[in-house]
Amino acid sequence: MSQTLKKPIIKAHDINEYYLKFFKNSRASRPVVLDYLFRNITFASNNEKIRVLKDFEYSQITEATNVPKIIVHRIISAFLVDLIRIKKYFKTNAKIFCSRHQTQKVRIYLHKLYRLAPVFDYKRARENAKRLEVKLSQLCFRPQIMTQVAVVIFITDLLDNQLSRAHSKIIQSNLRVFCNCSAYAFHRTRNKIGLTTDYIKKLNIT
Repeated sequence: MSQTLKKPIIKAHDINEYYLKFFKNSRASRPVVLDYLFRNITFASNNEKIRVLKDFEYSQITEATNVPKIIVHRIISAFLVDLIRIKKYFKTNAKIFCSRHQTQKVRIYLHKLYRLAPVFDYKRARENAKRLEVKLSQLCFRPQIMTQVAVVIFITDLLDNQLSRAHSKIIQSNLRVFCNCSAYAFHRTRNKIGLTTDYIKKLNIT
């Protein structure tokens, strides 16, 4: 059964508030809101589907980012709806994950996901994708394309020393749902290339 999200009811106090605050500020606020969401609030359900955020969670984001709640609501709702559409596309077009041209496809989907949610350093992710390709070739191991994308984003975020991201990493369940990647495939690939829990602890990263 296909997953859908109910459209939230958002009210503005007046027409000027809606147009001036929403349309003028939403584009600049989008990266900030989504970055906070990915790192602090789980939007993945227990069965790795996408859940609707609760009102207090929207309030939490508003308080942390200083972005008006009406804009926060709109940004996150639009993101979750787009993410569900992409997951449906992946489900009905499995042939796009065939083994040919995997390196190119990893770059393509990194770019697509970055445009959907710019919550990682895209330039570094492209470089990390190249390094991962070399490592996988050495191991004669070839995980599914979106698993590779998930691991690339994980590595990129793990090593990101930007002040706002150094001590607040992307929640792994969010990352897996974002990349349409199962927990088994994600952790198997992580461990295969040496990114075990013990190794990560040695990096002093929680």
